[in-house]
Amino acid sequence: MRSLPDVITHNYDPARGALQNLCDLPADQAEAILAAIRASGRLRIKADYLERRLGTEDWLLRERTRKLGRPHLKHPIYFFLGDFADGLDPSRPESLMIPLAVLPPEILTFTYPDSMASLSLAIEEAHLSERKSYHGQVFTLREIEDVIAQFGMPAPQGDHAIPKVRDRFIEVQIWDDRPLRRFLARR
Repeated sequence: MRSLPDVITHNYDPARGALQNLCDLPADQAEAILAAIRASGRLRIKADYLERRLGTEDWLLRERTRKLGRPHLKHPIYFFLGDFADGLDPSRPESLMIPLAVLPPEILTFTYPDSMASLSLAIEEAHLSERKSYHGQVFTLREIEDVIAQFGMPAPQGDHAIPKVRDRFIEVQIWDDRPLRRFLARR
């Protein structure tokens, strides 16, 4: 089993900038960005993406508040746990890597895998055969350490020997951008 990585990665579109969340925008502006991504052909995005994303973020916020109290941000900034600065996502080709240790644990939550997939795997009957106990869960840093100790880190994207269809990474939700901006200002 691999241990907890010491870095997190934020992938983003340089035209839009880093540390953004689509859900912070009014719906018409968010849909315009999604339409532009669809039109570019770089990524397939379902028509109901924004509705599902907002529902997922409501769930994340409820669980985060239950476990750690009210956050500074209503919508988190998304990272991956580990080094994902591979440029494989054509809609977000730029990456920002930050040491996990520079962020206070109380601003972090995690889902295994990404939050939208984790929630749908937990609640949709069509995914029953793929469901794991960590699906549909929002974890604190200490809790995700326990999950990784029990289940290991997700398989690297190119590793097809491990039959994890959707569990390819752990998502990190950062609920306060101030430590991120302080860290970036010192670089």
